[in-house]
Amino acid sequence: MNTKPPRPAPFVVPSTGRRDALIAIIGGLVILAFLGYGVMHMAAPVTGNKLTGTILEKTFTPQKEQQISFNGRRIEGTKEIAGEFLFKVRVEEQNRTYEVPVEQPVYESKKVGDKMTFLRPPSEQH
Repeated sequence: MNTKPPRPAPFVVPSTGRRDALIAIIGGLVILAFLGYGVMHMAAPVTGNKLTGTILEKTFTPQKEQQISFNGRRIEGTKEIAGEFLFKVRVEEQNRTYEVPVEQPVYESKKVGDKMTFLRPPSEQH
């Protein structure tokens, strides 16, 4: 004697009309448009955070160090750094002089009197 419990009756969804389908499609397109706008707005470069000025002074502070990059538990790579490379850059629009840390190739390629564009310090970004 094989007694199986009775199967529940299948749930039947009533068919939707054209009006409901059209509302769902338009609602989906509106949501997709908002998402597209958000992605495009986030991808736009931030204006107002870049400053351009004249290099007044180049400063090198020798501090030989080795930087190690980690990815999880693995060492990704090491990098030898000779020291700290700084430019003192005068921005006339701000009436201010900034100390800008740079990499060694940039330090060697620029000279006093050259123009330099850099990002505003994070504490001053808006």
